[in-house]
Amino acid sequence: MYFLIALVFGFLIFMILYGRYMNVSGNIGQRRIQIENLRDEVEFKVGRLKKGTVQINREIADATRSLDDLKSSLNDARNEK
Repeated sequence: MYFLIALVFGFLIFMILYGRYMNVSGNIGQRRIQIENLRDEVEFKVGRLKKGTVQINREIADATRSLDDLKSSLNDARNEK
């Protein structure tokens, strides 16, 4: 009789501990998926920022060249007078 009670009690303890372990494992897996999704999102945003930075630097270089051309044409016009 005591053996049966101890066996049932042991089984209950095992089920409680196993349930808590599975819950913790599920939470860890869910957090891992969230971290992977966040990492992918950050990598995507960084890629877009890099592309935008390259485009901005290209536009700045074009504007600088245009400004230098304007300066040289103004200097030429001033020298012609």
